[in-house]
Amino acid sequence: MKLRSFRTTNSKLTSVISGESSDSLKVGVAHGLNLGKMLVMQTRAVWALRALWFLLPLTVGQAASDAVASAEHAVPFVMTAGLWGLWAAGMVASMVPLPGTLVAIRILAVGTLPLAAWTLVELSTVELNTVELNTVDISTGGDRSALAIAALIHAFAVAIVALNVLIGDRFVDGGSYGDERRMLLRPPSLVGYFLVPLLAAAMIAAVTAGPLLVANKNWIGGVVATALGAGVIAVGTRALHQLVQRWIVFVPNGMVLHDFLVVTEPVLFRRTAIERLGAAIDGSPARDLSNKAAGLLLECELTDPAPLGLRDPADRKAANLTDVRRFLFCPSRPGELLNEAERRNIATD
Repeated sequence: MKLRSFRTTNSKLTSVISGESSDSLKVGVAHGLNLGKMLVMQTRAVWALRALWFLLPLTVGQAASDAVASAEHAVPFVMTAGLWGLWAAGMVASMVPLPGTLVAIRILAVGTLPLAAWTLVELSTVELNTVELNTVDISTGGDRSALAIAALIHAFAVAIVALNVLIGDRFVDGGSYGDERRMLLRPPSLVGYFLVPLLAAAMIAAVTAGPLLVANKNWIGGVVATALGAGVIAVGTRALHQLVQRWIVFVPNGMVLHDFLVVTEPVLFRRTAIERLGAAIDGSPARDLSNKAAGLLLECELTDPAPLGLRDPADRKAANLTDVRRFLFCPSRPGELLNEAERRNIATD
């Protein structure tokens, strides 16, 4: 009886263990498949950006060259040389996914929009000429107008792909070390929707104004514009680089909040210290660390309060040490962040 009882108990225990192992294996396989799909999506987005950028000389570049073909002095040469230089810089940036190159490719991608719009205005003065047999004979001006329209559509496509969250996550994660996974945080609404576009436009104007004025033999204006442009580029690059340095980092021990707009230094939350990670609960008393970003907020609840050096919104140089048990943040891809947390055995819901 004892032997039979022992065998029965052992059989049940083996069954339970094998059942748990089977469930764990199924979960692991599911997570692996999801991760594989995500990597495929990121790879496709990056190659789409590279392909669109590679083709820019055929549309935006040609339209811009046509727009300045009749300009005086060295303007056509400087314009063409400058565009080829910027295109080459963007091509290199797209091939090296890093946080720094993300800033470069996004500024350059957004810069194609005003350039394409300007070429459309310059080249759309010639109308289509209608001839006999109800056909339309497109003149040289008509050809150029059609090219300018295609260039504007192409520029929109480049900007949309470059600003895609898949591109942001891929480039940010390009600088990770070992078993890390970096996931970008959304910028504050005011900054992302208003200040960043204005700053990008100012930087694009700063790059182009000085050389074109000099090429047009406006020496004083060109020198002044170049000097001012250098300052704008320096300030703008630093500001935009800070925005792409805001992320959540998954490490073997847990999760790190890396956001110098909110905290004075990166903060590690160990896996065992995270009680819950999930969608923000309506009316939650959690501390808002999202910087008023627009998007789905996630809430992290800790088992015990953790001391955080929180920056004063009114004075970024000032900070207060505050015990925080629950806090909100706004990732660019909240669903994928929760999937990654679950893959790393962090409690999620």
